[in-house]
Amino acid sequence: MLLAILLISIVVLLAAYRFYGNFLSKRCQSDDTNVTPACEVNDGVDYVPTRSFIVFGHHFSSIAGAGPIVGPILAATYFGWGPTWLWIILGSIFVGGVHDYGSTLMSLRFGGKTVSEITRSVVGKRTAQLFRIFLFLALVYVIVVFLDLTATTFSRAPEVATASGWFVGCAVVFGRAMMRQGIPFGVLLLVFVPLTFAGLAVGHYFPAPVWDKGIWVTLILGYCLIAAVLPVNLLLQPRDFLSSMFLVAMLLFGLIGLLFSGAEIQMPFFDGFTSDKINPGYLAPMLFITVACGACSGFHSMVASGTTSKQIRRESDTQRVAYGGMLVEGLLAVFALATVAVLATGEVAGNPVQNFSQGAAIFFGALGIPHKLGAEFAALTISTFLLTTLDTCTRLSRFLLEEFFEWRNQSSRYVGTILVLVPATLLVFQQFNGEPAYKALWPLFGSTNQLMAALALVTFIVFLKAKGLRYGFVVIPAIVMLLMPLSAMALMALDDEQTALIRIISLSMLLLGVFVTAMSLRFVGQHGSNAAQS
Repeated sequence: MLLAILLISIVVLLAAYRFYGNFLSKRCQSDDTNVTPACEVNDGVDYVPTRSFIVFGHHFSSIAGAGPIVGPILAATYFGWGPTWLWIILGSIFVGGVHDYGSTLMSLRFGGKTVSEITRSVVGKRTAQLFRIFLFLALVYVIVVFLDLTATTFSRAPEVATASGWFVGCAVVFGRAMMRQGIPFGVLLLVFVPLTFAGLAVGHYFPAPVWDKGIWVTLILGYCLIAAVLPVNLLLQPRDFLSSMFLVAMLLFGLIGLLFSGAEIQMPFFDGFTSDKINPGYLAPMLFITVACGACSGFHSMVASGTTSKQIRRESDTQRVAYGGMLVEGLLAVFALATVAVLATGEVAGNPVQNFSQGAAIFFGALGIPHKLGAEFAALTISTFLLTTLDTCTRLSRFLLEEFFEWRNQSSRYVGTILVLVPATLLVFQQFNGEPAYKALWPLFGSTNQLMAALALVTFIVFLKAKGLRYGFVVIPAIVMLLMPLSAMALMALDDEQTALIRIISLSMLLLGVFVTAMSLRFVGQHGSNAAQS
């Protein structure tokens, strides 16, 4: 049963890339004669034209993070694997894929601007400024959630911390080598891919000291500060490409191991329309909120328009990088679902990353890989995605500050990055009702994240209408992504069992989201003349 589900998922996602991906390219009139921002600006820091498979590695590693792992695992434990799987497949193809493709294409047509700046062009300055505030708060949630998860992983598995440090060092050397002339790229791959994987052995035999979570938080914040200001081709591009190699290896070993493991699904297909494991516990909207990045994520619009669009050489690469990246993330979400589905009820832990590592180790064990080493490999794969998302998110937040204050120079590059990390630092050390920050903030993060996706989809509708293109294929995804997060925020704001801080934030984000949505929808019925002039 489990093997059949994975094979069906692969076939459906491949077919979606071939047919629906081509439909998106044709409907949106992708044209390689248009000069992309990377080629037009090419400043060597943020705008750098890059091979499509390198950009794919960066884009996928940045959008993935822990989202398509943590979200599906939590959703499956709340409502069962059946509804979780269906939403992952349908959402990644028709909702998340459309969102990611549209966000990237719009940014390519607007000089590599972020989705908030695009909103300013097609909707208006006041709405765009409010949208930027909304996006900034959402990105702070992302930093807090993934910072907490990374520090927790390093404190519990110091061997993963050592391997991650080795991985970052290899990425920097790899980036420097790619910048040198005369070294064939194939030769670099033959050297650095095995060297990067050697970090697993380094971490296994030379684990980092067992430090408190707070120490790891401080060290990771320092890493985010440095990584977010470095040129993209020195660390961000090579690191993300190498981290994508981890994913390919993990999925390959996991799928092959599953063939021989004989593992069966231990989890119920459907566990009811309500769950007492999450508050509020209704399947709709909380299933769609909890799965988050595994099906659709507003954070993707920031990556697509913040860093990815500044590296794409040709518009046709958008299908491969943006739409293809979302479908691969959907496959990762299905694999994450499989890792928790094979665990017996008593084996399911409270930490989703731990569940993923233990479940993946079962599949790896069928190939003769020791259980502990397999769990370390899975945990290292997750930590690489967490780190990539953290520093990419920090860079994106800095872009938002620069756009909000129209402040872009050398000082904004450094001071802006520090200003981004301050609120995240204050929040990550907080606990809510005895829960770690990531767990308490996840429903709020999911709601804000999904509403961010809805607003990006609404902007895409205005963009298409202004260009005289049919936009019906975006309407249903936009409606779904509007209704689910707004209702979730309303439920959390009215819930007496939530902490006062969570209720206040939920209400504030609800009001802000409703206002920005209303202002954006006004322009759907208009001609969008500003966008037409771009």
